[in-house]
Amino acid sequence: MEITASRENGIPICQSCGMPMAEAELQGTDREGSKTEEYCVYCYESGEFKQPETTLEEMADLCAGYMVEEGMDEAEARSILANSLPRLKRWSTGAGVQKSL
Repeated sequence: MEITASRENGIPICQSCGMPMAEAELQGTDREGSKTEEYCVYCYESGEFKQPETTLEEMADLCAGYMVEEGMDEAEARSILANSLPRLKRWSTGAGVQKSL
């Protein structure tokens, strides 16, 4: 599994955490309050990141925890995230990256 596109099987993928957003309720909002397919509700609200100081490493730690809760092996989760998160829009510019995964 690799998250590199803005969509996976037609479902928008959050360009910050890589979460699939199968339902509109999971989509974040732009400055005008309209839903955006670019970022999820957990990462983005009113056109701004909810945790703008979060680093790529911190996002990987957070996401790995959720993936393990869902039954994935931690090493596998971290491997997927190390290969996928840096390619998402939020991280591909290098913004917020302080340590390599």
